[in-house]
Amino acid sequence: MWVAGAALAVLSAAANMASPLYPAYQQSLGMSDLTMTALYATFAAAAVPSLLLFGAAADAVGRKPVLIAGLACAFAGTALFAASGGIAGLFLGRLLLGVALGMGTGAGIAVMVESAPAQRPTRGSTLTTLAFVGGSGGGPLMAGLLAQRLPAPATTPFVAMLGLVAAVGLLVLTLHGPTLPAGRRWRPTRPAVPPTVRRTFAIAGVTGFLGWAVVGIFLALLPTVAEAVTAAPSPAASGAVVGALLLCSALSQPAASRLEPRAAQSIGLTALAIGMTLLVGSYLPLFSGGWALGVMAVAAVVCGCGHGISYWGAAREVDVLVGRRHRAGVTAALYLSFYAGAGIPAVGVGLLSLAMPLMTAIQAVSMVIVLCTVAFLPVPGLVQTPVLNRSEGRGRKGAVAPAEVDAVSTGA
Repeated sequence: MWVAGAALAVLSAAANMASPLYPAYQQSLGMSDLTMTALYATFAAAAVPSLLLFGAAADAVGRKPVLIAGLACAFAGTALFAASGGIAGLFLGRLLLGVALGMGTGAGIAVMVESAPAQRPTRGSTLTTLAFVGGSGGGPLMAGLLAQRLPAPATTPFVAMLGLVAAVGLLVLTLHGPTLPAGRRWRPTRPAVPPTVRRTFAIAGVTGFLGWAVVGIFLALLPTVAEAVTAAPSPAASGAVVGALLLCSALSQPAASRLEPRAAQSIGLTALAIGMTLLVGSYLPLFSGGWALGVMAVAAVVCGCGHGISYWGAAREVDVLVGRRHRAGVTAALYLSFYAGAGIPAVGVGLLSLAMPLMTAIQAVSMVIVLCTVAFLPVPGLVQTPVLNRSEGRGRKGAVAPAEVDAVSTGA
């Protein structure tokens, strides 16, 4: 469980660590706003087909080979960033990093959920979200600090990440686990969710989409916004704000595990709406310089808590409904909505920036996210997750009846 968690955290960190360096890339390479947002969104554009292609691979060929392949792609993508090979090298690096995280998602999460101790069945789900979010925040934070304090700021952070990826790869080689059922063939799959859980899956998917849309705005665009509103922008400051968002997300998830998954989604979405409203307010002329950055930091904290709680609720609700035989494939389908949320808003900002100033485009997309969150907020409370009765499930929250798990396993 811990080794798989380390792999997922490193893959997430490698995929997001370039975030605070985007303004420097844009200035040194002369890239337009649209090119910059396309560079960020390339990750999601690669991760989605990677999930479709490799989502069920871990169910067919085993978790370990898929994790190793994902780490190898992450190493190659990070090496391209370290080499600073120009615009083409950056796009290819983002492409490889998207493929890497898409490959590792289903396999890593399956290992973690299945390795959780029987007396603490939610530990795997909680550690999964902590690893994914902690890595996503730790990567930008590390890159910002190293770029600010060490020479060769465009190279040093990625050289350090190469060492981490290699070290975790060696740990994954030591993994041992139960053999999957024989006779399964691996082939590319399309998102397929059993009819018995489609309504619940749809709610979790939209919740995750909105949560990661907020994270996508912060990761892709906050460094550029911070540079525009502060007198002395720095990669360390931008990385710290983005890191604060995802650190708060990680810290809020253990508390979220005390909630029913559906309640966690409702509470988290409320916090996301409040935090994004604060972020839009930080763009107003009322704030400038350090004040604007301070409001952004508060927005990051609120959005981080909302993201962590809602993300845990969405992921946990799906985890408890899916049997082991199909967990990696169905989890990959859920993460399609997460990655789409992380990429689509950034692309929308880039397209709008062709017709209006970048700051105006960011405000417009941010307000759309706020309105969508508020409009969707009543939906998570409509249907409650099935729970075992006391005699069957000892009152454990978030569990499902054995009959439903069997139906899901055969239906998938």
